[in-house]
Amino acid sequence: MLEIKDLHKAFRPDSNPEHNKTVLRGIDLTINDSDFITVIGSNGSGKTTLLNVIAGVYMPDGGTIALDGRDITKLPVEKRAKFIGRVFQDPRIGTIADLSLFENLSIASRRGQKQSPFRWALTKKNEEAFQKLLEPLGLGLENRMMDPMGSFSGGQRQSVTLLMAALSVPKLLLLDEHTAALDPGTAKKVMELTDTIVRDMKVPTLMITHNMKDAIKYGNRLIMMSEGKIIFSVEGEEKKKLTVNDLIGKFTSLESVPDSAVLG
Repeated sequence: MLEIKDLHKAFRPDSNPEHNKTVLRGIDLTINDSDFITVIGSNGSGKTTLLNVIAGVYMPDGGTIALDGRDITKLPVEKRAKFIGRVFQDPRIGTIADLSLFENLSIASRRGQKQSPFRWALTKKNEEAFQKLLEPLGLGLENRMMDPMGSFSGGQRQSVTLLMAALSVPKLLLLDEHTAALDPGTAKKVMELTDTIVRDMKVPTLMITHNMKDAIKYGNRLIMMSEGKIIFSVEGEEKKKLTVNDLIGKFTSLESVPDSAVLG
């Protein structure tokens, strides 16, 4: 469980306090072990900053973050990476282009473990285990274990990145518009894979998306952000009954409709 209390974050580009930009304004959010939360909001609403603060990229100016009862508010990003998985919008982030698919998966499988010679992970047994994980994707990746990641398409790399992020079963998975750079067909496949991984591995997940259909279809909870605050939250049966027009209505009543919202 992740518990966020009264989280604040402002960016100060120089010494002039008038130039300060407050991005998060007292965020309170609890992510339970069974939660798959979709996050929507206009550009500049604080969505990505929230994920960056949770991941430890930015330190908050106020408030606390606790994971399974442990205060991680000031924990460095590299230490949080041991138990927080993350997938970015750019498919090239998250894998090492010059290393093979097998090597990338081997590195991911050892996240959070004590250091030992990397070659110990490059075993035939591990290769076969990874092939079994890749085969259900239907992308033929199980037959390309020794190919460098740089030779894969964007959709293939994002699928592998997603699998890598969940491979060691992190305590939390953060998805930052991870299908936005993909064509519609590939984005649909990656979203279906996301849903399968989250449900099968039971990984608590926070996913930013501008696609309101995906925000409604996937996950058990939905939150809407505006000007650094959570302005709307819905879950369970109430969420399932939502329509895109309902969300547009919420945007209209609670803030201006975001230009970047994807309706189709």
